[in-house]
Amino acid sequence: MRAHWFLTLALLTTAASAEPRFSHGVPSFGALKYPEGFPHFEYVNPNAPKGGTLVLPTAQNFDSFTPNIDKGIRPPGAHVIELAMLYDPLFWPSDDEPGSFYGNLVESVALADDYSWAIFRLRPEARWHDGVPVTARDVQFTFDWIAEHGAGGVRQAFQFIDGSEILGEREIRFRFRDLSGLSANNVIVMAKWPIVPEHYWRDRDRTKTTLDPPLGSGPYRVAEFRPGRYIRYERVPGYWGRHLGIHRGRHNFDSIRYDVYRDATIAREALRKGLVDFRIETDSRYWADGYDIPAREKGWLVLRQHTRMSYVGLARALAFNTRREKLADRRVRRALSMAFDYEWANRALNHGLYERPMSYFPGSYLAATGLPTEAERRLLEPFRASLPGRLFTDPFDLPRSTGFGANRAALLAAVELLAEAGWRLRDGVLRDARGEPFTLRFVIRTPDERRTLLPYVRHLERLGIAWTIRLVETSQYVNILTEGNFDLAFSRFGAAITPEFGLRGWLHSAAASSALTNTAGVAHPAVDKMLEKVLGARTMDDLTTAAHALDRVLLWHHYHIPLVAVAGPRVVYWDKFGRPEDPPFRTGFPDAWWWDEAKAQRIAAGSAAQ
Repeated sequence: MRAHWFLTLALLTTAASAEPRFSHGVPSFGALKYPEGFPHFEYVNPNAPKGGTLVLPTAQNFDSFTPNIDKGIRPPGAHVIELAMLYDPLFWPSDDEPGSFYGNLVESVALADDYSWAIFRLRPEARWHDGVPVTARDVQFTFDWIAEHGAGGVRQAFQFIDGSEILGEREIRFRFRDLSGLSANNVIVMAKWPIVPEHYWRDRDRTKTTLDPPLGSGPYRVAEFRPGRYIRYERVPGYWGRHLGIHRGRHNFDSIRYDVYRDATIAREALRKGLVDFRIETDSRYWADGYDIPAREKGWLVLRQHTRMSYVGLARALAFNTRREKLADRRVRRALSMAFDYEWANRALNHGLYERPMSYFPGSYLAATGLPTEAERRLLEPFRASLPGRLFTDPFDLPRSTGFGANRAALLAAVELLAEAGWRLRDGVLRDARGEPFTLRFVIRTPDERRTLLPYVRHLERLGIAWTIRLVETSQYVNILTEGNFDLAFSRFGAAITPEFGLRGWLHSAAASSALTNTAGVAHPAVDKMLEKVLGARTMDDLTTAAHALDRVLLWHHYHIPLVAVAGPRVVYWDKFGRPEDPPFRTGFPDAWWWDEAKAQRIAAGSAAQ
């Protein structure tokens, strides 16, 4: 007995004293492609020249630099996770392998075998723009700030953090609580988040908006700005991270300027006149024939679709506010989905450029197809009573039309579903058993959204539904969503190709009260459980099974009318740039492109000669 006690004590002592295993990055599954100390990513030009000014349009009429709060609108580039101009994140993603992140502020990371904790060691050379070192206190301060004051969806995304302890000036340990299964995703969602300086913000009111230019650590800093007009960032020549393999060949423009254009038509004209260099074109009409000008014939103006497979999802969808009593019934939502004639809208409004999304993860291995597999059924079976029976027996589908005329069959099927849900036509008006009419209130932000809705609401009129469309500016839109004063709103849904914890903010019942992220108010125990399985997956098979099951639950509950799948943006730009070949998962614009002076002079000379 005594010998057994000594053996147990020895094993515990050995385990407690075992050194954590540190690595230079975090993969979702498998191994990292690039070794420690790699010179640069294969998909960049490590010798890209520095110089030039990139001018971009933005619709963001910014009024604050304060990060991580619900108040105010931040300028583009000021707090963007992927662009990371002002603030460095802990890690940086690779664009030629899915779900792999390499240390940025972090020099190395250690993970518990059960993913219940992580230790970050920061780089000794990491500096804020005032020369002060980036320390563990900054990292702790950032995530404590989010927990205390963070915007609803952001705060929700990091609720798995149970606490942290500073182990040294450059070393911090985070503890994780098991909310949705523990995996590398817990670290990866933290990996992307920009870290803010504790010594700059500690004596400032972090709950209020401010237009004081912030202190950053990233490759760019604010040079000048005028709210409602423009903001210009300048490259930091002595940027601390410029020699790291993840940064070599990137951040090549001397300055990046965003000019505010509240109206897309004006922004489009500004590009055609050469006032801006690059624009994402979201209107299919103008993509089809809106840039047929002499500059395009001469090869000066380029139309191109960029790669963006690092994220999948819905770039545009109509979200039903399921918090409203009349929209809480999935039969009603299915009927309203049937009334949207996608094929007609795609032909008449969008030049046939889109393919109807039939998944929340369209075009990826996460998308469900056909019938549930046996493994999917095992996950879904405990929730059978709360799921539509057809989920188990039929592939998901919606009525399709020829794209011409009225889709009468779909409208008749919608009438039957509405009748099942207690809504019947009386004297041309759809009413419930109490005689209350069925009305829908749409809230939108752009004329293009109105254009999408007008054919749809004409179909709703045939069902006896009255409607209103309210066009508002961004601040009003935020307030309306926050108050829940809408029935349908345009929304989006995105997931990393290896899904991360941020999915909870989009879909989990704990985020159902935040319409800014979970616009539809999704709150279903099967969704919560499938999210847990997705985010806790430690093998690719487990991930795909859980994602397919989640997809089926979302589709069959008709929380959204999917309109446009996430895809590489269609872009229009003046050919003034050099660029490397696109990596498989994301076109590295603007960070991996560079200014080509010879091309720019050619365009300038040609334009002057006209």
